[in-house]
Amino acid sequence: MKVIQNVNIKKFEEFRTFLKENPEKARLKLEARAVYEGQVGRSTVHIGPYQLDDTSIDRETRHYTIPFGAWREVEELMGIEGPSDRMEPVEMALAATASCVVNSVTFNTVRLGINIEGLEISVRSTVDPRVLFDINGSEDYNSCIRSIEYDVNVQGDISDDELKTIKQLCEHSPVYIMMATPIAMTANVKRTQSKVEPGLN
Repeated sequence: MKVIQNVNIKKFEEFRTFLKENPEKARLKLEARAVYEGQVGRSTVHIGPYQLDDTSIDRETRHYTIPFGAWREVEELMGIEGPSDRMEPVEMALAATASCVVNSVTFNTVRLGINIEGLEISVRSTVDPRVLFDINGSEDYNSCIRSIEYDVNVQGDISDDELKTIKQLCEHSPVYIMMATPIAMTANVKRTQSKVEPGLN
């Protein structure tokens, strides 16, 4: 049994073969839910249940609750009472991009025999918040985040050709793809009578 970086390569290739031969089963249905906390700009995000093929999976051990908001200094400038530091949504989108690029690189370098000893992804962007505050219209969305830059720092005895492969593998990350290309979004806005309770449905 060949195990590289704690991955059973035989089972991993069997998994890839299954996905290739069964595209209708190669689906994960994911969901996140944000509940407004009653203070402007703050919400609690809940992540938990997901669907693998036709199987719904809901384990208590993977129910995550994340407080979102902004930076204390910015909240002070906006006049928010009781300012505090919280994770900001754009920062978390950048963090998700960095983490997902790590996944797309490492899942594939192990099977390709590229010996990575260490990997660090840094993702940066500049945000213009005028769309958020309805100074610019939503049609001017491109002004909000014009570009994202990322660095890939690889440790190990890596050849130039392997570095080219790693650069290409970065673009296999689903979050990278979500950030880099237009994706259709559908909004369903409705009135509800029931109070939104914290926790997952």
